[in-house]
Amino acid sequence: MPALTRRIAAAAAIASLAAAAPATAAHHPSQATPPDISDATFLAKSSQSNRFEIASGALAVQRGRSRAVRRLGRQFRVHHTMALAQGSAVAEKLGIAVPAGLDAKQQATVDRLGTLRGKRFDRAWLKAQKIAHTDAIVLHLRGALRGDSDDVRTLAIKALPVVAQHLGELDATR
Repeated sequence: MPALTRRIAAAAAIASLAAAAPATAAHHPSQATPPDISDATFLAKSSQSNRFEIASGALAVQRGRSRAVRRLGRQFRVHHTMALAQGSAVAEKLGIAVPAGLDAKQQATVDRLGTLRGKRFDRAWLKAQKIAHTDAIVLHLRGALRGDSDDVRTLAIKALPVVAQHLGELDATR
């Protein structure tokens, strides 16, 4: 499937999820809407998520065995470097400081990946990426639907198709 088609499909799926949230709320009041997320929390978690993708992408390029893992590592580094810059610009505009590093769990994953090579690395990296991108989709949906400011909601909405595309590529990689 061409990249543009995947992005359009991902954006359509995300839009339908967002549109379905009010209907779901009527049938499941306990699942009414995603929990609120402050701009500071979204920007901090998004920054750490992007930094994790940049660091683990560099490891994929260095330690990955398969061409697909190395290609995804390069792609993730580029895309998440751009996303980090966009998030940093929004944080600066809003006067919000974001962490300069990874959280403890992310750092432990990067450290563990740094000890692996070849097929073992590829398997562990793909697993970590699927988890990270699933978490990122949840984070960005929360930011898109419940962020405090228009700037954060827009940032989250614009990032969703890219993160969804990454998850689709990870799912297609064996």
